[in-house]
Amino acid sequence: MVNKKIVTIAVMSVFFIAMGIGTITPAIQSIAEAFPNLNFSTILLVSTLPSLFIIPSTYIAGMVAGNKVGYRPLLITGILLFSLAGAAPYFLTTNFTTILVTRALFGIGLGALMPLGNAIILSLFEGQERANMLGLSGVVMNLGGIVLQLLGGILAAIRWNYAFLAHLLGIISLIMVLFMLPEPERKEQQVNEKIVIPTTVYFISAMFGIAMMVNYPLLVNMSTIIITDKLGDAASAGVVLSMFTVGGMIAGAIFGKVYQIATRFTISIGLLILALGSGIVHYASNLMILTLGTTLVGIGFGLVMPAVMMILGMIVAPVAFAAASGILMAFMNLGGFLSTYYIAMLSNINSAVRFPIFVAMCLYGLSGLVYGAIQAKNPPSFSAKS
Repeated sequence: MVNKKIVTIAVMSVFFIAMGIGTITPAIQSIAEAFPNLNFSTILLVSTLPSLFIIPSTYIAGMVAGNKVGYRPLLITGILLFSLAGAAPYFLTTNFTTILVTRALFGIGLGALMPLGNAIILSLFEGQERANMLGLSGVVMNLGGIVLQLLGGILAAIRWNYAFLAHLLGIISLIMVLFMLPEPERKEQQVNEKIVIPTTVYFISAMFGIAMMVNYPLLVNMSTIIITDKLGDAASAGVVLSMFTVGGMIAGAIFGKVYQIATRFTISIGLLILALGSGIVHYASNLMILTLGTTLVGIGFGLVMPAVMMILGMIVAPVAFAAASGILMAFMNLGGFLSTYYIAMLSNINSAVRFPIFVAMCLYGLSGLVYGAIQAKNPPSFSAKS
């Protein structure tokens, strides 16, 4: 019989590095200064290219996890790529193309990890207990993001390539998975059960991917905003960006209670908080206000993501949890990759670095109101007890 406490610790160690894609965002401006002959949109690929490779990786991992390939082999492979490929650019200070190759490998590793933690939680827990566990995973995930981003910003202040060394924290997760996580058993009735993914999963995932695309400019442009507006340096950007993950951690801590009270309106609440936070970031003139806005954005996103996971858990069979989670993560990272071109498109309308954040404020606010109105008009489609 699976010891849920031991499994929880091991799985949470995976969530600890799940936001590792943001580790080097505080170093973006420093990297741009190290490669002055490259366009800024090309520099952004250091942050967004992993998202492109996460897409097939997370989709494939979700489809085969616990079915054709065990959870443990996928987790171990993913963590090794996360740690080693993630740290590799430290040694590649002159060849930007090679750096991008290692970032692609890093994305493959991170993509393999993404659907597995949620799949294990959705398999072992139900109802309110599931909501509480997803909330806890949000706390740990964002705590890891705080540590990684702070460390990335501090190291980038020494030299831009030092920021990549922060990925070596993944070795801690590797040790926990190796020694604390047994291969989860599949229920007998699931062994020959066919994986069926409803069309609704793809629609929900696409919407979430768009939400990620709209949010990404705030993350990747933060160091540029802070440095060009003379509000601080790369280390300051690391602190401010870490507050996004602090916000997510706060959201994770309260998600279970919020979902219990708000149920189907949780997503609307999260979207409206996202709009408020984006508006504050757009108009902020000092680090304190910038930090407040970024924290609120983190809270909003931290409420929306587990709420979406709860919906997926209600509309797919247990055997399809990993696959559905993989699809969600794939679309989320597609949104992250497309954000580079989304930012470029918006720059043709208004070249101000904060303009995409203003657009985010408008889109989140409108979406929150529309979604809330739809939920108020229609009865809930799923049972919250699933």
